[in-house]
Amino acid sequence: MPDAPSTFRLILWPSVFTLALSLTRLVAERQGWSTTVSGGAGAPLGITWCLFVFGAWFGWRLSRANAGPRVARPWLWALLALLAAGGTAAYGFRPLVGGDQSDATFALVRQAVLATVVVTTLGALAMFRVWPRLAWTMFVYGLIARATVVAITWFAKSAGWNTHYTKFGPTGIERGMGETMLSAAVAQFGFWVPLTILGGTLAGGLLARRRA
Repeated sequence: MPDAPSTFRLILWPSVFTLALSLTRLVAERQGWSTTVSGGAGAPLGITWCLFVFGAWFGWRLSRANAGPRVARPWLWALLALLAAGGTAAYGFRPLVGGDQSDATFALVRQAVLATVVVTTLGALAMFRVWPRLAWTMFVYGLIARATVVAITWFAKSAGWNTHYTKFGPTGIERGMGETMLSAAVAQFGFWVPLTILGGTLAGGLLARRRA
């Protein structure tokens, strides 16, 4: 059985690919080839799908090297945590409809995000018990991927570009540099990094189960 590869070796090329995809999306939005709607509207150049693809790849590599999960059905635990996070987000954003750009709406967006961050982070922390090596790998990969998004947000806001990176909530609220960067940091590091851990554990667990 091969030795477990280092985290650096596992995430190197996936991180390079994700970086290239993020930069490509920025260019596409600037050129009008991709939507600038808040949240991205499921644009194919988004990086969300990468966490499932690379999570499956990391899980497969680690399970082959005897660095698999500590518990049975890791995918089930990840799925339950994802459902809890999704339910929290759906409930929190439920009243945010229409095109209201008011301070009150922004406050509701912030409350919904913070509640979702708490639930998602708790679920992600549990994955370090379920499959420690995969959770750590997804954490490092997610941290790099989402730091890139925060950096792009700063460049886009500084340049005054119309991109989805500087818009928040269902109504696409835009704020000044300080609030924009704070909101981006909370969303990317507080929500998307934990979600990367959960989604990667789900995908990796399903692939490891199929292999077994």
